[in-house]
Amino acid sequence: MDMEVKTINWEKIFSVIQGSYSIDKHIDFFTWLQESVNEVLPHDMLLASWGEFKNTNEISKLNYDVASNLSDVSTQIIFDASAEIDTFMSHLYQDWIKNNRRWFVINNLDELDLNHQFNANFLSKLKQLNSLLVYGVSDLRGKNECLYVFFSKKKTFEVQDSIMGLIMPHIDNVLRRIQHLQPLEVVNTSEAIAHFSGLTARELEIIHWVKSGKTNQEIGMILYISQNTVKSHLKRVFQKLNVTRRAQAVAILSNHPVEKLIL
Repeated sequence: MDMEVKTINWEKIFSVIQGSYSIDKHIDFFTWLQESVNEVLPHDMLLASWGEFKNTNEISKLNYDVASNLSDVSTQIIFDASAEIDTFMSHLYQDWIKNNRRWFVINNLDELDLNHQFNANFLSKLKQLNSLLVYGVSDLRGKNECLYVFFSKKKTFEVQDSIMGLIMPHIDNVLRRIQHLQPLEVVNTSEAIAHFSGLTARELEIIHWVKSGKTNQEIGMILYISQNTVKSHLKRVFQKLNVTRRAQAVAILSNHPVEKLIL
C-alpha cells in the first residue's frame, strides 16, 4: 500500500492486543472496537462475514456479525438485507482473491456507482459512509474463509500495513470466540401480537433479547436505543404481565415463540 509512513505507537498497539484477551461477550467486543481498536484503526462500522464465498453460480447464505456506531444501522438491518449483502460480499471476496489475498481499500464511495458495480442496493442506506477497507482471513482447517469490511465516514481510509498485520489476527480471534448475534424470525401477525398479552412489536422484540440473556446495555446496542428507553419498554412489559422482575416475565413467556410474533 502506498501510504505515508507514520510512527507506530507500540504502547497503544500492545494495549489493544492485551484487551482482546478479556473479551467474552459481544458488548465487550463492541466496546473494545470503539474505545481501543478505533484509536489505531479508525472506522465507523465493521461488517464481518464468513461461509462459502466460492459458489459463484448460486450464492449460499453467508454468516454475518456487525459492530456499528451509526445510529441508523443495526444488526437486524444487515440481516434483513442479507441476500443483497451476500452478493456484495462475494464481489469483495473476488476482488480480495484478485489482489492475491491482500487487504485493499476503496475510497470515495460517493463517487463510485457501487450499485452497478456490486449490485448492492443496501449501500443506499449507508450513504454517510465514504470509504471501506477489506481484510480477508483464510481458514484452511475449517475451510470457512472470513471477510472483514471496515467502513468509514472519511473519503480516504488510511491505515498502515504493519498495524493491520498486528491487530487483525486478534480481531479475528475474538470474533471466532464470542457468541454472535442472531437475526429475529419475522412474521407479520398483528392479531397474534394483540392477543399475546397486549405487547407491542417493540416490547416483544426487547423481551426476545431478554430471553436471550442480553443486558439492557446490550439490547440498547442491538436496537440502537438508549438504556433508559429499554428500561421504559421493560417497565410497560412488566405492567402488562403483572410482574416486577425480568426473570418473572421470561418465565411467563418461556413457552411462547416470542420471536415469531415480531412485526
